[in-house]
Amino acid sequence: MLYATEDLMIQTGIQRLGLAFFLLGACLPATAADPEAKVGGVSISLPGPRSEFVEVGDRLRTTLFELLVPASNRLLTAYLLPETLVKLSTGKETGGLELYGMVEVARQAEYADCTPEAFQEVLKGLGPELGKLAAEKVGEAQDEMAARLKSLGAKPMEIGKPVILGGVFQKTDAAGFAMLSALKQEDRTVNMIAGIAFLRAKQRLIYVYLYRRYESPETATLIRKELEAWVDAILAKNKSAAVAPKD
Repeated sequence: MLYATEDLMIQTGIQRLGLAFFLLGACLPATAADPEAKVGGVSISLPGPRSEFVEVGDRLRTTLFELLVPASNRLLTAYLLPETLVKLSTGKETGGLELYGMVEVARQAEYADCTPEAFQEVLKGLGPELGKLAAEKVGEAQDEMAARLKSLGAKPMEIGKPVILGGVFQKTDAAGFAMLSALKQEDRTVNMIAGIAFLRAKQRLIYVYLYRRYESPETATLIRKELEAWVDAILAKNKSAAVAPKD
């Protein structure tokens, strides 16, 4: 099926819930706000999760963040807070990424028009079977993560069973849910929460991911609000603009 979206997003979300917390790299200065990315030949404007977030730039995007993306997806943009970016660039950030965002597209569907009818098919994947699917995807995500960590000479990591926290919102052109999981590397355990959304912009289907280190129930409330606000900002940026011609 062309839009096997929930399957791809679940595996991607699980894989990344903690990998960035244990992998850090050098970076160059970030790019300007509201970058644009070509998706299937169409220019999509992609503002960050909040106004203070910055897009990380080519160097960091193609080193650290590309490590977090499965082969089935293509990374469009990645975002950090400026203070985190400064710590990375000066080598002072050693505790892991506690808050970051990413936008991706599925390679197999990048050039396919996502009509309103096709998007409704995507939404069917957010039903009661979502939790079961997430549990099934843990093994695949852990295997891919283990291979990447091994290639980097890093220590292995265990992924706990993900907990689906339910839907965050559902709109005409977007829907999101939240997921929590624990990750363990030797004697260190980190709980990360992910807000994950499907988004239809200019007839293209993109995936939006927002990650936070889980501290308390308020973390879940916060990421729900931030995810919906981010998706609304992307929709607003692309709503009135005409679709650009394909390359």
